[in-house]
Amino acid sequence: MTTYKRIGAVKTTLDVLSFLSDQKEPTSGKEIALALEVPHGTCMCYLATLADSNIVRQVGECFELGMGMAMFWAKRKSKKEAEKQNINRELEILETGEASWI
Repeated sequence: MTTYKRIGAVKTTLDVLSFLSDQKEPTSGKEIALALEVPHGTCMCYLATLADSNIVRQVGECFELGMGMAMFWAKRKSKKEAEKQNINRELEILETGEASWI
């Protein structure tokens, strides 16, 4: 398998999200920058970009996780539940002998 280069910005983004997920209260950009050892301005650029998509939410001068990530999961879960319903219908047809393919 080919080894692909890792993208630093994606890693930093995930570090920001992971850090925020561990916090009990909204956290300032300065605190996040210090914890992740990145420049404050850089951290604020990440936070502003994530806030644009509601991945993080600004609360006063602080930040916390937003509902954007939950929406990704909700869509994925909905699709998987629909797949499960289709599979269950197919199994029921097979179990009851109502298959019309013969």
